[in-house]
Amino acid sequence: MKPEEKKKLIDLYESRYDQYGYNVRSVGWGDVKSQQLRFKILADIADLSNHSICDLGCGFGDLYPYLLKRYKRVGYCGIDLSPKLIHEAQKRHPRVNFEVRDILSELPGKKFDYVLSSGALSFKIRNHENYVRRMIAAIFSMALKGIAVNFLSSYVDYKLTKNFHLSPEKAFKMGRELTPYVTIRHDYPLYEFTLYLYHHLPCRDKGGLLSVD
Repeated sequence: MKPEEKKKLIDLYESRYDQYGYNVRSVGWGDVKSQQLRFKILADIADLSNHSICDLGCGFGDLYPYLLKRYKRVGYCGIDLSPKLIHEAQKRHPRVNFEVRDILSELPGKKFDYVLSSGALSFKIRNHENYVRRMIAAIFSMALKGIAVNFLSSYVDYKLTKNFHLSPEKAFKMGRELTPYVTIRHDYPLYEFTLYLYHHLPCRDKGGLLSVD
């Protein structure tokens, strides 16, 4: 991402924050219900109890309390491009580690069991498909076990020019460039899909959740 494109993206979120404050509209979602559904699908990647999680494009860190309610002893770190959003997240969750970071410029100094990312790759920039491919590779390199990333689907009847819609088939091919263990979730009532990539073959535990050795 070029510096001017990064600035444009940060300005977009921070102008929303200046307008709406702490609100799901500031991070690009229409309502809390749809945001919570996205969180559920991302967190369905595996049983996340006793695992470290990186929330990439974390916004206000709202995924953190969701994970605490659903799983036991979750380690959490939030990363975002926007200093204003990170400042708000840190105020709301003072005991959590949040970072302002562009992972294509500098990866974190540690890896996480799972990296989850919601809405971070939805706004169109120049050569966006190549950017997405590079981002998926970088995100996968941060994870020890797997990643979950959601996208706006190409299977829609309306698109805003500012948004990037990816076909699930193309996302699958991108994932296969990195690992043979790829899952696409396109079975929930939003015009989106979620890509799961695993470093090792996942299996289902007794509760029906996937686990990775």
